[in-house]
Amino acid sequence: MSRSPRSRLAALAAVASLSLVAACGGSEADAEAGAGAEGSGTDSEIVAEAQAAVEQNRRGTDRALPDSSPAPLPDQNIWVISCLEAGEGCSAPAAGAKEAGEALGWDVTVFDGKGTPDGFAEGIRTAIADQADGIILDVVDCVAAKSALEEAKAAGIPIYAFYSLDCDDPLLGEGGEPLFDAELQYEEGRTYAEQVEDVYSKSVADYVIAETDGQAKVIQFIEDDILVAQHLYKGFARHLEPCGGCEIVAQVPFTLTDLATGQLRAKAAAALTQHPDANVVYVPYDAALTLGIAQAVTASGRDDELLVTGGEGLSPNIGFVREGKGQDMIAGAPARWVGWAAIDGMNRLLQGEEQVDPGIGLQTLDTSSPSLPTETTFYDGNIDEEGKPTQDYEANYRRIWGLS
Repeated sequence: MSRSPRSRLAALAAVASLSLVAACGGSEADAEAGAGAEGSGTDSEIVAEAQAAVEQNRRGTDRALPDSSPAPLPDQNIWVISCLEAGEGCSAPAAGAKEAGEALGWDVTVFDGKGTPDGFAEGIRTAIADQADGIILDVVDCVAAKSALEEAKAAGIPIYAFYSLDCDDPLLGEGGEPLFDAELQYEEGRTYAEQVEDVYSKSVADYVIAETDGQAKVIQFIEDDILVAQHLYKGFARHLEPCGGCEIVAQVPFTLTDLATGQLRAKAAAALTQHPDANVVYVPYDAALTLGIAQAVTASGRDDELLVTGGEGLSPNIGFVREGKGQDMIAGAPARWVGWAAIDGMNRLLQGEEQVDPGIGLQTLDTSSPSLPTETTFYDGNIDEEGKPTQDYEANYRRIWGLS
């Protein structure tokens, strides 16, 4: 039977609030992580606001789909540089882009960057050598492949990016020059960094505050080798901070290499052993769960005691949430739809047209939601109470591209 996160954690909140980080052998980094979130109690208004936000996010926040598009250019040679094909968070949008591009009759090549700057650079330079008409970056930050991207710019190849941060990202300090020609658009003109920190991460923090009644003791997995992961965990911490009874008791660093080599599970197991006071495990995205953390949670024997967050809504993770094994919530981000939107964005870029809002929002999914997806194995945009999509973005793109 599926668990209710609220019923499970309400009983644990009182016990968790009595635990001391020092008793668990917390490191200096752990103490710094908890700093700023200290408080003698929880503001009931903050909890009430979080609960209201969660209910709205369970209904979904997708917007209207694009209503027009320039006629697609024929016979384009497009390269998608995927951050790590072993991770579905990279491979799913890349596959969506390939599917959409081929629907236009384009030649779309997906190159596996294998989670390393050298791999990203190799993919970009191979695309240059192949005289690509356009390059799409899939979770590849500008700073991780700057020289190769400068070579692509010098070759006159347009660069489109999603889930990627440009070389002028605020986390890099001042003075960086942007190299992307276009990026995935968000509501009200938000940058990707703003969307991640101010909207997406807030939805996860609201969920944690609401489901623990403001008594969250969090093991936070953090990643610094990609900028989006930094924005994710920093945004979560910032939105959790007003909760006086909430605390980050540990930060556990990991890298894309840990995902590729299987080292992440051991890191997760050690953290769970070292911090028995924790009642929440924050994970920035789903692939980190499927490639180690969820298995460590299940093996720990503490699955029923922990609220485990995730993002995206990839196929294995929908199953984890449905079965109540190793993951309890999803901050849904439609990976396949992002790939289709990227091809639409590239078509507009190639023709000098303005980018448009593709309508992509988010949706919080758990066993208390109206439903989990029933027509796909993965999250593919907002769903209704029967688990069916509320919009058909693929049909809409085919229509505005003149394919149907």
